[in-house]
Amino acid sequence: MPLSNKLQPVCRFCRFYSEEAYSFRVHDIAPEALRVLDMQDMHCLRKARQAATQSGASILEAMTVPPAATDPELQRELASIHRSDLTLVCSPLELSLLQSRYCIPSNKLCNAPFFTEAHSDPQHESRRTHFMTIGNWKHPPNRDGVQWLCQSLWPAIRRQLPHAELHIYGAHMSGAAQQHHKPAAGVYVKGFAASLDIMQQYRVCLAPLRYGAGLKGKIIDSWAHGLPVCTTPIGAEGMFPATSQTPEGFPDTQTYRSPGSFLQLWFEAAAHQQLQGQYETWGGLWTSDNADAFVQDAVRMYRAEEDWHTWQQRGFELLRKLYNKEARLRIVKDALDAVLVEKEGRRKSDYVGQMLWLQQLRATEYFSRWIELKEHHASKIGSA
Repeated sequence: MPLSNKLQPVCRFCRFYSEEAYSFRVHDIAPEALRVLDMQDMHCLRKARQAATQSGASILEAMTVPPAATDPELQRELASIHRSDLTLVCSPLELSLLQSRYCIPSNKLCNAPFFTEAHSDPQHESRRTHFMTIGNWKHPPNRDGVQWLCQSLWPAIRRQLPHAELHIYGAHMSGAAQQHHKPAAGVYVKGFAASLDIMQQYRVCLAPLRYGAGLKGKIIDSWAHGLPVCTTPIGAEGMFPATSQTPEGFPDTQTYRSPGSFLQLWFEAAAHQQLQGQYETWGGLWTSDNADAFVQDAVRMYRAEEDWHTWQQRGFELLRKLYNKEARLRIVKDALDAVLVEKEGRRKSDYVGQMLWLQQLRATEYFSRWIELKEHHASKIGSA
C-alpha cells in the first residue's frame, strides 16, 4: 500500500478475531509490516447491550452498560487493539470510550467511519410512499429490531395509517424471517435488495434498534438516497457533527462534560431532550426510547411535509460533513503515514502491546495452528 514515498507492507485485519487467527503469521514472516486492525463496531459493547436488553433493560438502560474488565470478549478485543500498530474505529463515541475508559493510547486509534456520497438525483417527496426497513437477518440487532417492529410497533402505526405498508429488506431472510410476511397487515418481506436505489421510492426508513454498537450503515444509505430515518438513540449513536460544545459523535447538549461520561450523556440527552437545534434538524427523529414514542415519531414523519424536506436536507448535510469520502480517506491516510514513519519508535515504547506477543499469552495462535494441522491431516485422509 503506497502511502509514503516508499512502498511499505501493510496488513489489515477485518475484526479482532481475524487478528487473533492470523497476526502471528504476519508478525513472524513480515515483522516490518504495519498491522492494522479494522474494528468495525465494538463487539463487546454490542454484546453487553444485547445481554442487558434480553434481561429486560430498556433501550436507555442498555446503553449505560459498558463491558466490565472481566468480560472475555472485551479482553480479546482490547488485546487485539494493543497488539496492532493502528486500529480503525468506526464510531467516534467508541473511540472516546476506548481512550477514556479502557486507556488505549490515542496514537493507536484512528476514526474511520463510512466513506460515502449523496445520491445525485433523489426521488421527489410527493412520489414516495410506504415505510421500509433493511438489515442483514443474521445480525442479531437487526433481527431483534424487525421482531420488535412487527410484533409491537407496526400494528399501532397501521391503526393510524391504514393504507401504509411496511417493506422489509435484508440478506438471508429465508426461513424464520418469512413469518413476518403478512400482506393482510400491510407487511411484505422483500428479502435481498439487488440495489439500494429502491430506497428512493419510500417515505420513511424505520430503524427500531434496541441494542447495537458502531455506526449504522442503513441510516447512512438512507440519507444518501434522500430518505429520512426514524430510529432510537442506539441507531443515531455517534452520528452528530462537532459543535463549539461537543466533539464529533455527541449530541449537542447542555450536559456535556467529558468523553468518559458519554453513555450517561446519551441517557440525559434522549430522556430530557436537552438539545440545541439538533432534535428537529437531524436526518429524521431519533430520541424515541420506547414503543409508544417510536410509533408517534414514525407517524409524524410519514405525515410531515415541510419537516420531511428539512430531514432530507439535513441527511445530505450530515453526509457531507461527517462521511465525505475524500476528507475521511485523507485522515486515514495521514494516520497510516504517521505510524509508518514512527513505527519502530512506537513499538519500542508500546509495553503492553509487546508484552502480549509473549508465547504464554498467545493461546489464540496455538489454537489457530491446531485447527490448521487438523484440517491438513483431514485433507490427507480424504485424498488417500
